[in-house]
Amino acid sequence: MKEQIIHPVVLLAGAGIIAGLGQLLASTEKLTVRIVVGRAMSSAALGVTSGVALAWVPGLPLTAQLGLACTIASLGTSGLERLLQKFLETRK
Repeated sequence: MKEQIIHPVVLLAGAGIIAGLGQLLASTEKLTVRIVVGRAMSSAALGVTSGVALAWVPGLPLTAQLGLACTIASLGTSGLERLLQKFLETRK
């Protein structure tokens, strides 16, 4: 049972890390160990949050969750904040 939960979480975190670091490597920003590790940590956390989609779509396949993990990690925290603000504005 524990392995059934841990495996997808590790995959989602890994997808988030890859997407976040890929975006970082494509930027012109000067890379330091602190920036790379920080981006990897925040991207991993953002990738894992894609699992919340299971609350809306309980049978969502893992491949769809991985796609969400990459999308969310690519948006980053500021992108998600803007997206959430737009979503909340349209609901008024």
